[in-house]
Amino acid sequence: LKGGSWTYPIWQAIDRHQGELFDGAFAWAADRFDTASGGESNLVNGAYVSGSMFNVLGVNAARGRMLSAIDDAAGTPSPVAVISQRLWQQQFGESDDAIGRTIALQRVPFTIVGVMPAGFNGPDVGRTTDVMIPFAAEPLIRKSGSMLAGRWTWWIDVMARLRPGQSIGEATATLRAIQPQIRAESIAQEGSPTMLKRFLAEPF
Repeated sequence: LKGGSWTYPIWQAIDRHQGELFDGAFAWAADRFDTASGGESNLVNGAYVSGSMFNVLGVNAARGRMLSAIDDAAGTPSPVAVISQRLWQQQFGESDDAIGRTIALQRVPFTIVGVMPAGFNGPDVGRTTDVMIPFAAEPLIRKSGSMLAGRWTWWIDVMARLRPGQSIGEATATLRAIQPQIRAESIAQEGSPTMLKRFLAEPF
């Protein structure tokens, strides 16, 4: 499931069925966030991630905790973030009290709940991601145009972990079998035929 761009509703449908398909799955979307609370911008590499990501990857926090499904629930009142070792060193001097402090992202305060382990740079190969926040917080960043409900806004990537003994071919066949149900759950009737053809035809 890596290498393509998908809509958030498609990810939600896959997420609902991932127990039938894989050992685990997660989604993410790379972005850039301004961490300045005022004045001149200070852009860092960031990402929106599903609450399942760190658990699926088996990544534990160096300090604090990683994001969870609870953090990624719609309507969560207090937005949270995890930061990289590099950002922890550069902006917080490796201080333990960074946990619980706030970091401004596009002028929105996020509570830092964890520091990612050294050597973990995020799911994009060759890109160091310094801040990760749940998809549920995306409307706070994009106040005038959230992409979460966009049934034809292709902007996220999805990765799955195979079950023990499960081959890629077996996983693909299982996903193909459930694909019509995923399509029915995630695609509006007014959708683009071109995008629908892509969703049906592109290998996972």
